[in-house]
Amino acid sequence: MFILDISKNYDSVLQKAAETILAGNLIVFPSDTVYILAVDPTNQKAVDLLLSFKNRWPGKAISIAVSDIKMAKKYVKLDEIAKNLYRQLLPGPFTIVSPGLHQVANGIEAENGSLGIRIPQSNYILDLVKLLGRPITATSANLSGRTPNYSLSSFLNPLSQKKKDLISLIVDAGKLPRNKPSTVIDALGSEIKILRRGDLITGPYQTLISKSESETAKIAKFLYKKAINMGNKKAIVFSLSGDLGSGKTVFSRSIGRELGITQKILSPTFVLYNQYPLNNSLFNIFYHFDLYRLNTETEYEEISFLSHFLAGTISCLEWPENMGISFYQQLKKKANLITVNFIYLDDHTREISFSFPK
Repeated sequence: MFILDISKNYDSVLQKAAETILAGNLIVFPSDTVYILAVDPTNQKAVDLLLSFKNRWPGKAISIAVSDIKMAKKYVKLDEIAKNLYRQLLPGPFTIVSPGLHQVANGIEAENGSLGIRIPQSNYILDLVKLLGRPITATSANLSGRTPNYSLSSFLNPLSQKKKDLISLIVDAGKLPRNKPSTVIDALGSEIKILRRGDLITGPYQTLISKSESETAKIAKFLYKKAINMGNKKAIVFSLSGDLGSGKTVFSRSIGRELGITQKILSPTFVLYNQYPLNNSLFNIFYHFDLYRLNTETEYEEISFLSHFLAGTISCLEWPENMGISFYQQLKKKANLITVNFIYLDDHTREISFSFPK
């Protein structure tokens, strides 16, 4: 097993990665989300090697990464719905599942013949696929059922020597931003379904560490001051993702205090959202949404969700993953959307990463 630093000699490392894959071997490679396990998906021995490493039975699909829609059409059947998803979402952190054309080895397509396609927002992968002239597998570098890995140490430390011996090459890009694995979209039928929710956008992210609620409040204050520099001609929306208890509501309350709200800001879990009139030179209303209980487009339409985001408003959205792709895309056009991700590290520590619109 060789480990090569991609920052040292990019073209040489990319060439070595391509040669290793073409030889039917398994490599670990950086993506726009997590480190992935890459093999040639048309090589049966290579796919068997991958499945052996993952401890994964054939029948559970493994997504592949392609360079563009032209390459995708060689492996999946794309109807107009799928083509529109490709145009709107890719390249990006999405896997779109369509009927497979059975041009890959056994173990790549699902039992129902479907196949997930990625066009990542990653020059590393796009350059590698273009160099190969064929796709690569894009499954996360972990054993089946384990959490994805953002650093090589977290990937390698728990591995047995037997598992390490199955890997021919590791391409090191350092510690990756803690983006979630891709959002998986089922485009098999007339109705689009989200099979797995990941980040709706990726980077460039900046990351800060909070070791207390007061530090989370300081981070909120910092991001608020950064946000108001964008002005108020479009709504400003903080999109807050993270597990229960990770700090989203603490962040929202802190934004409220920066806006001059003196009343207690309560979590709107059961009322869906609270609104607070403002006496502020930039903003006239602060909205605090909790989307945890909203799961269908009809529910969003019933509360006229998008109508709230007018110029002069500022909002915090908790559980934005639940709004779905369509509403997310519309909101992104309507507002200045600031993405904030909260990761629970321990009882006192949170990793808070954020991304501002370009």
